[in-house]
Amino acid sequence: MRRTRCRSQSGLTLVETLLAVALVTLVGLACYKSLSMGIEVWQRSQQLNIEEDVAIFFDKLSFDLYNSFLFSQIKFEGNEFRFAFPTIVRTPADKSLRLGEDVYVDQIGKAEYFYDFNDDKLYRRQANYSEAVRERWGPKRELVSSVTRIKFRYYFLTETEEISSAEILDVLPTGVEIEVEFADTRGKRVMKKFIDIPVGS
Repeated sequence: MRRTRCRSQSGLTLVETLLAVALVTLVGLACYKSLSMGIEVWQRSQQLNIEEDVAIFFDKLSFDLYNSFLFSQIKFEGNEFRFAFPTIVRTPADKSLRLGEDVYVDQIGKAEYFYDFNDDKLYRRQANYSEAVRERWGPKRELVSSVTRIKFRYYFLTETEEISSAEILDVLPTGVEIEVEFADTRGKRVMKKFIDIPVGS
């Protein structure tokens, strides 16, 4: 009697191995492509975010300057890196009025825009009337990050000429030019804006 032996073939053939490697490679390439496209979209959105933040900063400063006024107890102050002036600020209502916790009112106060060299950010803070006359401030709020340089330049109109200065003089400025340099994926870039100051005109 002859016995036939059956051998079970449980191993992979060369073709099957090559197919598995090819499939894993294709899946890896697809994942890499998706990841790289996602990173590129994120970088573009970050770049647009900085530009939008600078534009919002310009709008906030324009609004505050439009509402600025001449007041003997609150002065216009400024240099190349800081600008403070009297304006109408929105603050929580006085608790003694019992208007509620979430009620805000407009009142005479002071706004300040300044650049912090330690963290390369541009901030805004404000003071209500009582804080302003005591030269105290509320908490600062970040407006723009990744700022490498900021420059305020003030313009004054005299009877004979227009003067520009890096500091506030004894007369009210008629306008201010702001230059913001920031860094993003395209390197260092600059945005500028000139804002008229109605109270100084």
